[in-house]
Amino acid sequence: MNNTELRACVREALQRTDVMALSTIDDDGGPWTSPVQYQADSQLNLYFASMPDARHVRNVQRDARVAVAIYNMPGPPGGNLGLQIRGHAVAMPSGGGRDGWQRFKIESTETWYFDSRVDRQRHRVDVGHGDVRSETRDPADDKQ
Repeated sequence: MNNTELRACVREALQRTDVMALSTIDDDGGPWTSPVQYQADSQLNLYFASMPDARHVRNVQRDARVAVAIYNMPGPPGGNLGLQIRGHAVAMPSGGGRDGWQRFKIESTETWYFDSRVDRQRHRVDVGHGDVRSETRDPADDKQ
């Protein structure tokens, strides 16, 4: 799969839903996962907004590391399609809005794409630079 095809597949995964599972690090070091509505721009950057008192917002204000899973159920006919992302949530300027929402951008440090309609590999995508790498993973590795 070439870079152009892979980026198109990532766009498809982003267009199939507008909700991601956002995992943050709680104050005790444990995980906290929240369903959060997101938007993506043409460069595949992700953005979300939440109320400032939300637990996941307090978590990213203390520790910006996040993990994201984007998928939809059921998947497309014939398989599963989704993204797994690791990175940092960076607070965006409010822009003078009076709605009370805090806006964030996810800065990806690692992005993986999977589409079981095509193959059983997960493809690592560098969305910032457009580089594509792939690796074969045994599904049993994900259960450990």
